[in-house]
Amino acid sequence: MVKKRFVPTLVIVVAFSMAIFVLIDGDAPVWLVVFMAAVGLVLIALNGRRGRHTSWTEAQETMKVGHAVVFWKPGCMYCERLLRAMGKDDRVTWVNVWVDQEANDEVCRLNDGDELTPTAVVGDRVLRNPSAEELEEALSEGQRR
Repeated sequence: MVKKRFVPTLVIVVAFSMAIFVLIDGDAPVWLVVFMAAVGLVLIALNGRRGRHTSWTEAQETMKVGHAVVFWKPGCMYCERLLRAMGKDDRVTWVNVWVDQEANDEVCRLNDGDELTPTAVVGDRVLRNPSAEELEEALSEGQRR
């Protein structure tokens, strides 16, 4: 998973290098330096975010009707939105595909080779980029069966 962090790390290094160059040059407006530093800090926060994670091996044990396994990755705004909406729901297990190679392989298998996140598995259903409402509905349907 190290290679997947190369681009965000490179962007962080370039942003901070540019900010340092601008500071040394002395002709740049202050707002530009502040903006570049802020972008660098945001990227560091997103790049280093670990969030909730259960290994794919453990998550498979929770797969049953009325329970979801959600594959996610740091920096994915759709994952973040779903995590904010459903993060406290104990019917959902969160698996970070950048931490767990087996989980990454599984999410790619489910999505024809694409690392599409969030991907939720509820029973035998696969939900690709679901909204909180779609995931809640799938969880509720599972409990009614």
